[in-house]
Amino acid sequence: MSMPTFYLKEGFKEDSLITLSGKEAWHALGVRRLNVGDSIRLIDGKGNVTRASVKNLEGRNTASLRIGEVNHVPPQVPNIMLATAIAKGDRQSTMLDMATQLGISAWQPLLCLRSVSKPGKNSAERWQRICLEACKQSGSAWLPELLPAAKPEDVVREACAGGREVLLAHPDGEKLNTISRLDKLLLVGPEGGFTDEEVNKTIAAGAKKISLGQNILRIETAAVSFLARFRSV
Repeated sequence: MSMPTFYLKEGFKEDSLITLSGKEAWHALGVRRLNVGDSIRLIDGKGNVTRASVKNLEGRNTASLRIGEVNHVPPQVPNIMLATAIAKGDRQSTMLDMATQLGISAWQPLLCLRSVSKPGKNSAERWQRICLEACKQSGSAWLPELLPAAKPEDVVREACAGGREVLLAHPDGEKLNTISRLDKLLLVGPEGGFTDEEVNKTIAAGAKKISLGQNILRIETAAVSFLARFRSV
């Protein structure tokens, strides 16, 4: 059985003694029932990974950990950002879970004219929690960055300025016959599709239309299908 993974945003240094508290400590001590002498896998969400041992417990809310050797896991190549319209209900959670498992570096919600779902009051916290759990489950050392919502053309413009190849899922797009090693931004619109105006603006900003096949896909299906094409080579 693999060691359970926990997250420490503040980071850690080799052979140091650190404190695990809050929700992560509650899960480690109250749910996993860890005791003194047990070992865990610790990540900081920025590529650093270590094996830590439990040295002391303070009730079920705090644990002192001794940090072992710290290793840095490089990010996957190509670096892929994902920008999509927000999917309805639990399908949004499914998309973020799968996209995190496939190694996105960031996700950004798109403000599209045909968008149905909008960010809620507690959406950011819930999305962060979903991504973190997917990191732990998949063994990833990188936690995706969650970016603020923006219009498609603004997202494309910024990505192109940063040197990314920008690909937009569209039924009239080209087939993806070759895959470059360039960092990428993948865009998926709402289930009603991008408007012609949005498509024209994103193309003018530097995006390229790519076909995902003849069927009409839901947002989460399109996003995962798009991502998987770059993680299978």
